[in-house]
Amino acid sequence: MNQNATEPAVATETLAEVPEHVLRGLPEEVRLLPSAVDKARIGVWATKPILKGKKFGPFVGEKKKRSQVKNNVYMWEVYYPNLGWMCIDATDPEKGNWLRYVNWACSGQEQNLFPLEINRAIYYKTLKPIAPGEELLVWYNGEDNPEIAAAIEEERASARSKRSSPKSRKATASAWHPEVPRQPPTSPGSAGRSRPRLRPTSRHLSSKSRCSPALTAPEVTWNQ
Repeated sequence: MNQNATEPAVATETLAEVPEHVLRGLPEEVRLLPSAVDKARIGVWATKPILKGKKFGPFVGEKKKRSQVKNNVYMWEVYYPNLGWMCIDATDPEKGNWLRYVNWACSGQEQNLFPLEINRAIYYKTLKPIAPGEELLVWYNGEDNPEIAAAIEEERASARSKRSSPKSRKATASAWHPEVPRQPPTSPGSAGRSRPRLRPTSRHLSSKSRCSPALTAPEVTWNQ
């Protein structure tokens, strides 16, 4: 994507336009307010302390081919073995959930969330403790960040452990019929070792140019 290209005007989001199902699905420790990093968007703000390692998700949207997507701001691409790269597109608020409103940090240093792909669904996990009054911000720096790489490997290990549990093996055995050719299992957890299954779109590139240097919370009273 050419970052110097002129971008179309973006309509300012308002709280009144947030669908009711999104508000109902908000975790108790966050709320929606105008974003500090992008004045045209709603952001997600912590109202209570959020511990490091907290996982939110999955990111909800319509599954589309890239050619079908008209706006690349609210989407992720995930690799499906039988479909190839597909977009999880939450451009339409009615088709998404509250994770749609998590904005991109201006840099990896400002992020407090990172994306994680588990069984081809996108989750956000806290990289550090988040205090009340802080905006939740995600950034894609993948496994080049040692801390994120360790967290991703932890998720992989957890997924492998669940797959190898006696209960899981019993369920797999009962569901398998000998007359049907058995397909090799796909690797659970985050981005695959042989080929990344998760990649960001130019969503994060376009948002960087609109970042505000001041990350100040709106004038609200935060619940303790």
